[in-house]
Amino acid sequence: MAEKGKTYMVVAAIDFGTTYSGYAFSFLSDYRRDPLSVYTNTRWENEGDGTFKTPTTILFDEQERFHSFGYDAEKKYASLASENEEDEEGEDDLEKENHQNWFYFRRFKMKLFKAISQGGRPRGKRITEDMQLTAQNGNKMSAIKVFSGAIRFLKDHLDKVLVKQLESKEKSGKSVKQTSWADDIRWVLTVPAIWSNEAKQFMRRAAEQAGIKGDQLILALEPEAAAIFCKQIALSKQNDESEISAYQPGKKFMVVDCGGGTVDVTAHKVVEDGSLKELHCATGDAIGGTNVDRMFFDALTQWLGADVVNQFKRENAADWLDLEKNFESKKRGIGRNEEENVTFSNLGELCQKYKSRSGNSVNSRFADLNMQKSVKVFKENKFRFESSYLRELAFDGPINAVINHLERLFLNHTLSDIDTILLVGGFSECPILQQKIKDSFPNKIVTIPPEPNLAVLKGAVIFGHSPKSISQRLSPRYYGIATNVPFERGKHPESNLMHIDGADICTDVFKCMIKKNAPLTRIQKTFTPSTEYSRYANIEIYESDSNVFFCNDSGCRMLGNIVVEISECLGKDRKREIDVSLEFGSTELYVVAQDRDTKNIQSAKFECLKK
Repeated sequence: MAEKGKTYMVVAAIDFGTTYSGYAFSFLSDYRRDPLSVYTNTRWENEGDGTFKTPTTILFDEQERFHSFGYDAEKKYASLASENEEDEEGEDDLEKENHQNWFYFRRFKMKLFKAISQGGRPRGKRITEDMQLTAQNGNKMSAIKVFSGAIRFLKDHLDKVLVKQLESKEKSGKSVKQTSWADDIRWVLTVPAIWSNEAKQFMRRAAEQAGIKGDQLILALEPEAAAIFCKQIALSKQNDESEISAYQPGKKFMVVDCGGGTVDVTAHKVVEDGSLKELHCATGDAIGGTNVDRMFFDALTQWLGADVVNQFKRENAADWLDLEKNFESKKRGIGRNEEENVTFSNLGELCQKYKSRSGNSVNSRFADLNMQKSVKVFKENKFRFESSYLRELAFDGPINAVINHLERLFLNHTLSDIDTILLVGGFSECPILQQKIKDSFPNKIVTIPPEPNLAVLKGAVIFGHSPKSISQRLSPRYYGIATNVPFERGKHPESNLMHIDGADICTDVFKCMIKKNAPLTRIQKTFTPSTEYSRYANIEIYESDSNVFFCNDSGCRMLGNIVVEISECLGKDRKREIDVSLEFGSTELYVVAQDRDTKNIQSAKFECLKK
């Protein structure tokens, strides 16, 4: 947990995205003058163009040593694959690097979401310290090593920028006492608001392994960061009274953070001191922009067959990577011009593989599917799609999922009177999504800030300087502890019966400490250990999607536990009591327990990750 009360000279935020990642920072002196004075890196070069973010792709060599990240990782892996394909017809060169032995990961962030089933997760699907990720070529590697490698790259890249800042000040003749920023940086790592405590703790563990000190690190919830940024940018526009009024005390607004992997939705109300109070717990799902890609590539597999597509991916990895990059690039423009066709090249090997397996051309396959007007194949190398067909094929399903989610939210009486929707995140730049939301909610004001893909990143920097910008959060689920009560036959299941100190006890009763959608704060409860002879109390913390009776009910999951040393036996007439406090206020959960007699206090983060 970040050290409370300390003032940091620099706040640096890492936005670890599904599709793209980046960092931003600001100095305390700049923040005090103008909170929007945030520096972002513009030197991620992609074929001569500078971008604010770089793809979330990472490459390790045959010995699992980090090689590169972002555009550099894409180029190197494509180069390796191309060289291997060129050598296939000749003799093998044992000296050459084989891409099949390397570890290339793309869009791996969502593995943390897929490991979680929000309606109850099978034991084998839990996020663990030793879980593995599967690379593009099927090779497996430690997930924590992959995530920490990505964070370390971004951290080191930012460190070098700060070193140059010091060198620049020295050269300009300014008096510089600073020799390093290492101990004066508050690090902020962004995570989806709908992620589980396990996923958040995994990201913290990965950041610490990447060299970020735990007491200098805080997590920022992505839609909250975007809300803080949008509020700040509106208040800075003194000449636009309509935007300023939208963030005056009493005003409500909804943030729809449309990222690559998830869509996160939060709703806030501006309170008198200017801070934001959450109106409804964060909601969302894995319905982000990468689902558009999935729809397209699933259709391609259905048309040509899984055997053909998998063979193409395996034997022509460079061409496959090129197709993935082209689709990601071109999908951003679809919808701006309905008459425009969309063409994908370098698919000659794919067409040849289909013909070799089926005996027919790809053109004839599309004719059999009655698709010849929608998709045309030129020179057995290029696929050309009608823009309207591609929109229907890949965009309508994912976008309708977003609309359906928002419609359900607005049925809630707490949110029904919200008239402002803020669209942020990379997927929010999609013109089809923008128009669909405006058409679906004609009575709402739909606002898209400048550079919506940077709203989370810049907002995370502002949040790092002022964590109290969010004055109230709401609980996303029920939280409680496992307790024992006197056993009542006919009421309690026999499976929960235990004999303790000569009495019949019902174990694993869920004692709710905070309800879903209740304000997150410090909650304290007192309980008595079940046996008077124990010197230690084991307190188990549980979460549930509904208000259950027992900790082993469906949908109830153990978060972690804490062991408290307690006093010696006080005699039959005196019961030992333990005060348990759950600290819910920040973006992570903490627990404090105290023995009333010894005043012994045990404090720890929830230990969610298992070996």
